[in-house]
Amino acid sequence: MTANNKYKCVNCGEPCSALYRTYGPSVLKLTKCVACKGIVDKYIEYDPVIVMIDLVLMSKEAQRHILYNTDFKTFWKLFIILVMLETYAVWRSDSLFSIAVNTICDIKSSYTINSTNINLPINLSVPESWRNNCRGWVQDSKGDDSDLFIWEKDFYVQFISTFSGIMIFITTVHVLMNVLQSFATNNRVSSKRLLQAFSLANMSTLFALPMLVWGNTDTPPETRLVHYLLVFVYSFIVFCNVFTVLYESPMLITILVLIASNSVKHYTTFHMTPFLRGFVT
Repeated sequence: MTANNKYKCVNCGEPCSALYRTYGPSVLKLTKCVACKGIVDKYIEYDPVIVMIDLVLMSKEAQRHILYNTDFKTFWKLFIILVMLETYAVWRSDSLFSIAVNTICDIKSSYTINSTNINLPINLSVPESWRNNCRGWVQDSKGDDSDLFIWEKDFYVQFISTFSGIMIFITTVHVLMNVLQSFATNNRVSSKRLLQAFSLANMSTLFALPMLVWGNTDTPPETRLVHYLLVFVYSFIVFCNVFTVLYESPMLITILVLIASNSVKHYTTFHMTPFLRGFVT
């Protein structure tokens, strides 16, 4: 995409030079795409609420509008907020990742508010090299008179671990997409646009908020598991759509890359958290 074609058609992704043309102080005409003959970006006339609804409905047209036809300058604020939200969920042992760790490592109690453990019909054998990391996820119970600094320090540790996992995820996606570029179109993606795309897709994790806010210790583990599974599936589909739009790659390649990247991310977080806790202790 050249400097003269800095926008993209929200329907087909064809680069274009302008979204509209002005023919006077009060006359404005939307540009038509030379490829699909449709309006390049219908969303420039829409209310932001309509755009947000279409984003929730996983519309690729709305995603292209945000990524290519708007400034989206505040993406870094959104990025930080969502990293903090994910950190809080894992630190609170109230996320799908925490449920998986608690179940695999057979953790039934924690110093945090929730420690959801699912009883599986089969016995999982944890590799010996992972057992020390499992013990690193177990924290001693603390009473109400505990030093708040200990809680705060552990939150910062979890933030560093979660942030490291997210950066590994973004890097893995970018590297694998570039490696597999021969199977896709030759579309170069800048680091800024990559972070914008991640922030846009990661907004899907906000659907975990109801359980984080209104869930309590009386909520059955199965209910938490179903809720977080639904949020994960929805989030995965959103990430597939956004990165397909960003890299213009086939959906199958995007799915495989996201599976690999998520595996690397969670592997990093699983091993990083016990290491950092042991380092700062």
